Amino acid sequence: MSKSVNRLLSPFRKLLGSSQETCDQARTVLLLRLENTELLSRHLDKTAMSHLLVQLSMTLGRAVRPYDPVQVLAPGLFALVLRNRNDRDAMQVARRLHQQGQAPIALAGRSVTPVLTGVLIHAEAPELPTVAAQIENGRQRLQMLEDRKLGQLNPYAHDPRLGGTGLAATVTEAIEAHQIEAWFQPQLCCHTGRITGFEALARWAHPQRGLLLPGAFIPQMSEADHINLTMCMLAKSMAALKAWDRAGYEVPTVSINIANSELSDRGFADCLLWELDRHDIAPARLVVEVLESVGPVTCNAETQTNLGKLSKAGCRIDLDDFGTGYASLDAIRQFGIHRIKIDRSFVTGCDIDEGQQRMILAIMALAERLGIAALAEGVETREEYSFLAQMGCDEVQGYAIARAMPLCRTLDFLAANSQSTASLPGIARHG
Repeated sequence: MSKSVNRLLSPFRKLLGSSQETCDQARTVLLLRLENTELLSRHLDKTAMSHLLVQLSMTLGRAVRPYDPVQVLAPGLFALVLRNRNDRDAMQVARRLHQQGQAPIALAGRSVTPVLTGVLIHAEAPELPTVAAQIENGRQRLQMLEDRKLGQLNPYAHDPRLGGTGLAATVTEAIEAHQIEAWFQPQLCCHTGRITGFEALARWAHPQRGLLLPGAFIPQMSEADHINLTMCMLAKSMAALKAWDRAGYEVPTVSINIANSELSDRGFADCLLWELDRHDIAPARLVVEVLESVGPVTCNAETQTNLGKLSKAGCRIDLDDFGTGYASLDAIRQFGIHRIKIDRSFVTGCDIDEGQQRMILAIMALAERLGIAALAEGVETREEYSFLAQMGCDEVQGYAIARAMPLCRTLDFLAANSQSTASLPGIARHG
């Protein structure tokens, strides 16, 4: 487990081991989970999301007594231990916390409203479990909630039988349970119509909640979860490249997303390159997507070393969400960035919005001057696609091309794309 997560959990571990447990005659553990992370992440960058979580924690903390501290179990998951209250009093406190936690918060020049799902686990002496057992009960209840109960408070009595459900509570546990899948969204060349690659996107096939998109679980991930998820997606991406090769389709690259925390880990690049070599995958076929905030001014020495090693070995590096944060011109120069991904916020309505058009043309002119490719993501309509192609954008990705799909469906998509491009004059000679 990472040092930062240990630091977050250390006050709670002290609470778990406190002798006060033996004095409790009744105890309620309240877990509150931020639910609308996917929607919020569409409008807030990662820095603003971090500020939201800190502000939410402070709001909850101010709403309770000093000896009922709010603890952060994971990003977006908060816990509170209410001691020696009956279930009715505990519910009143939970309602107050739930209401105050969902008050609008001013961030990045806009007002956002968190949506919290709450679970209360109540127990009384003489059958009083440990705080740790109640928390585990709460985690499992959260995992088992039906969609109609999300955003509400859900009270339960502690149930020791839940200890054997085996439901994965973290992404790492989900990986071990083979519940994490890789879905692939194609990237298309505007000049030839050919597939230039796929982006690998994580999906959690949850046994209770169905197929979860990244926005539903990434904000709650620890640093250890990030590392494990990246290695899982790398393995699945390499397997996909092998499958496309065996089927006779030319798929030049596959892209995976790398978090800043992973890039700052010593030896990360060596580990990734070793995996590519072990599976006989050329580094040039792997695209590493990094956030626009990564740059010599903002990153540490390990991040620079890892990016330098990956670029020198031949891995392609994309600058993701370009235009939404720090303009990483130094990163483009020093790290050998191959492609910038124009953020979807600039793409939406670009066929009719003159302001959007000016922004896209400026970004494309910058890319051309720097000698790198530009890919527009979030292209959702044929009209947006047509405009981007006419303006000379190199590549596009989005619903107008295809939604993300499991590996088995990519073969049918590749067959259809191969047939359509082969019928166009001159396309078969270019790639």
